[in-house]
Amino acid sequence: MATHELQSETIFPPPLVSGNHTFHSVTEAVCSVVEAPPSKGWIASFLVALMGLSILGISIGWLVWEGTGVWGLNQPVSWGLAIVNFVFWVGIGHAGTLISAILFLFRQKWRTSINRFAEAMTIFAVICALVFPTIHVGRVWLLYWALPIPNQMGMWPNFKSPLLWDVFAVSTYFTVSLLF
Repeated sequence: MATHELQSETIFPPPLVSGNHTFHSVTEAVCSVVEAPPSKGWIASFLVALMGLSILGISIGWLVWEGTGVWGLNQPVSWGLAIVNFVFWVGIGHAGTLISAILFLFRQKWRTSINRFAEAMTIFAVICALVFPTIHVGRVWLLYWALPIPNQMGMWPNFKSPLLWDVFAVSTYFTVSLLF
């Protein structure tokens, strides 16, 4: 008799949800976390985050209005804030691509969810990286001048410019990451 109970335990594992639960009671237990009104701590954290976002918006508005001199780029510096952040976000994007590629090369069966996260991280990091050269140019409303758009004057962007190659590199990296 004890052997029979032991065999049934190994064949059929115990249920994950013990007790007298129905589908409705499990659904209520799971959804109550999301559907409950937010706590005071959550509201306080949200207001702090909103305040930080407002400071970011004001800072970028001031940067566009006054120019890149507010970063101290009017003195001779070898690295500006925007370029350092651009390189940082491109590196974060490369990390996502590396994670995804290593899991793909080793043919891991469990890689799907991690690949999705890594590729999403890559795409969002590339978008974040593109923000910094955009605000670095100073006149954001003339950013389309960096794109090789045919026009009636026959003028083309300076293809020797590192800024233009940043646009090409990030656009290519974004497209390849999106397709992969």
